[in-house]
Amino acid sequence: MTQTLPETEDKAALSSWSSTRPQMENTNPLVQAFTRLNVYLYSKPPNKYVKKVNKSFLHLHLFLYRTSRGKIMGHFGRLDAMLLTTTGRKTRLPRTLPIGYVYDNGRYIVCAAPGHFDVPGGPQATHPAWYHNVRATPQVSVDIGPEQFPATARILTGDERDRRWQEFTEVFPFIAEFQKRASRPIPVIEITPDDLDPQQL
Repeated sequence: MTQTLPETEDKAALSSWSSTRPQMENTNPLVQAFTRLNVYLYSKPPNKYVKKVNKSFLHLHLFLYRTSRGKIMGHFGRLDAMLLTTTGRKTRLPRTLPIGYVYDNGRYIVCAAPGHFDVPGGPQATHPAWYHNVRATPQVSVDIGPEQFPATARILTGDERDRRWQEFTEVFPFIAEFQKRASRPIPVIEITPDDLDPQQL
């Protein structure tokens, strides 16, 4: 499956986290501080200790979400959150992670943000493992609150990708920081429940 994404500006001289600031108009100081902390954390690849901590938080997140049926850890700011289960492209084992989405007329729009920004003079950001999984196997499983259903993922391209990206960034402006500090376009994926009624479209 070939993905066609719009070209981005030249990223050869990416600025560091300390020389730029996210656009955060009309946000309170707590949100600004939290966002800048995240900019700092994403500005360098995680080391093995950070990866262990992240894995522990992932397990805790999944546990709290499932135990509370989505009432706890069911939101990322203005984004609602789902649990997305993909099939590992190498292991063929199920892989589950929480991911924010924008809902539109029966479909769910998600973005495959990398685990860190491009590091000037260092490692470049890569697409997350779950994105490669859905490229290999578009059939996924979704948990939203108490509901679980099979769905199919489709990687968007061209104008459709750009329109959905704009919609996503309007809800979650911080995602734009990834694109500003990445050498490749961030993929946008549409997830459609397999039993979606055509009358909903």
